[in-house]
Parts: sequence; structure tokens; C-alpha cells
Amino acid sequence: MTNRKQANNKGRNRQEKVVNKDLKPHVQKDLLEVQPSRKDEFEKRKQELQDETQQYMYQQSSKFSSVSRSLVLGIIGTIWVLTYVDGNLLIPNGWMLSSLVAGLIFLLTDVIHYFWDSMSYHCEAYKLDNYKNQHDLDKEHEPRMDRINKRSHWFIVAKFFILMAASILFAIGLSLKTSLVYL
Repeated sequence: MTNRKQANNKGRNRQEKVVNKDLKPHVQKDLLEVQPSRKDEFEKRKQELQDETQQYMYQQSSKFSSVSRSLVLGIIGTIWVLTYVDGNLLIPNGWMLSSLVAGLIFLLTDVIHYFWDSMSYHCEAYKLDNYKNQHDLDKEHEPRMDRINKRSHWFIVAKFFILMAASILFAIGLSLKTSLVYL
């Protein structure tokens, strides 16, 4: 190779090295921009945990409702079997009557709870089409969903206390009825 060609090749190599040096910071900068920040990772993990918690809450809520509904229907059925005599419903004491009323209040509360939640979730599902950006979701949809979830939680707490009252009243009434039978 001639000296001139060698000089041109050295010049090109220098230019390539300069170009490669210039590319490295850009490539590194782009990689840094693509990598999520710690705050983004935290928010993503937080959202995953919220979704998991909400799914678990719905699962446990449905189990609670199913089991408690069965218990209340069992209480009402037992009262009916024990007090239905010769075509007449003769409730032997106020405890059993109170337990029966509490059981019916529980069932009514259960129906109101699920109807109200179903209607609320249905409305929110349709409103999702009207939201145009993330701000709308954050400022309108999320607070509404939070209110629905909080209301649902209070219904569950109320149903638990009604169930406990019906069970205690039933146990007292049943113990008094059986004590009357043995006398």
C-alpha cells in the first residue's frame, strides 16, 4: 500500500473511533432512559400488591357471604322446624323470634349489599369508555372504586355483626326451648 492510502486508512480509522466514542454516551444514555427508575419499580410493585390484595379480598368476601348465608338459612330453617306444629308457627320465646328477625335482616342486608355493589361496578364499567386520559382515571374512576370498596367493607362488617347477633339469640332461644321441653 502506498503512503497516501495508509494515511487515508489511518484517518478513516480515527474518524470511526471518534464516531464510536460519540455513539457510546448516546447509547448509554438511551439505555438509562429505557431502564425503569426505582420509583417506577415501586409504583409497579405497589399496583401489583393492590391488585393481589383486592383479588384476595373479593375471594374472601364471597366465601364469607356464602358461609354466613348458609348459617343464617340454617338458623331460620331450624327455627321453622322446631316451632312449626300442626300447621301453626308457634315461636316459644322472644329469643327465637329475635333470632329469626335478625336472620331475615341479614338476608335483606346481603341482597342490598350485592345489588348496590353490582349496580355500582356496572356503572363504573360503562364510564370507563368516557375517560380520555390517565388524569380522568386517577381523579374520577379510582376515587369512585375506592368508595365502592369501602362501602362493601362496611356491609361485610355489618353482616358479620348481624350474623353474630342471630347466632347468639338462636343459641339462647334454643337452650330455653330445650329446657322447657325437659320440664
